[in-house]
Amino acid sequence: MKTFFKTLLKSLAVIILGAVGAGAVLYADSVCPKKQAEFNLKINKTVANYVKTHSEDILKNIAESENFAKAVKNVAVSEDDVRNMIQEHLGQQQNNNVAEENPQSDENSIFQSHWDEMKNSAVAPAVGPNDAKVTVVEFFDFACGHCKALAPVMSQLIKDNPDVRFIFNPLFFISEHSPYAAKVSLAAAKQGKFVEIFEGIMTLPEMNEDTINQILTDEGLNVDEIKNMIEEKEIRRGVQDIDALSQVLGINGVPMIIINGEQFGGRSIEDLQNKINSLK
Repeated sequence: MKTFFKTLLKSLAVIILGAVGAGAVLYADSVCPKKQAEFNLKINKTVANYVKTHSEDILKNIAESENFAKAVKNVAVSEDDVRNMIQEHLGQQQNNNVAEENPQSDENSIFQSHWDEMKNSAVAPAVGPNDAKVTVVEFFDFACGHCKALAPVMSQLIKDNPDVRFIFNPLFFISEHSPYAAKVSLAAAKQGKFVEIFEGIMTLPEMNEDTINQILTDEGLNVDEIKNMIEEKEIRRGVQDIDALSQVLGINGVPMIIINGEQFGGRSIEDLQNKINSLK
């Protein structure tokens, strides 16, 4: 009987993965099959762990349902919950890798070798002096739950550290509306309104083109003008360049924080501020 349940739960993990479309959460490098396979393995392990830790609820759900397929699809609380779970799992893996290795590890060497490129980006929105002693770089997606949770922390750090440079790299692989949000944020930066638009979009309970446009209007920006800007080569190429850099850096989970060329796993304002203070 135990073997039967183990087999059933393993099968459920695969079915749930397909049902919620969890693969859309990750950046998928279709050019590199090995990298794609590694990402898929991480997703499978995450969903399998979810099934394992919620096995009693899952089996009860199925037992009480006359429709097996419907019961399986309703196992996860929501698609967003599963997506956030995967993001958290990948973030924890990255943080664990950093904690286990010294600052000269391979994980940090890739960031250090491309640090000048990140720090002097001509396309990523930035706040703070160009010659700052401390530079904080974030890769994020406007549709990422953990990025939304980190947003007020980043906003407060900007206010508390006028001598620190903050650089924001919007990615667009979680939601169908992420590309629009990313391009809009770059256009808003050119209008001197990046922080306001960043904060506004991050607080949206439902992000889509209409709600993003409302944020633009609320902040006094002309929606038609912004739409024209994002169709220009500079903005279109800008988001592509940021995406290409994230691939070079091997970023497959967000948010990703890099401070003075080293990945940083802390997410609380205390941890981040302490790290910044140690470098000033």
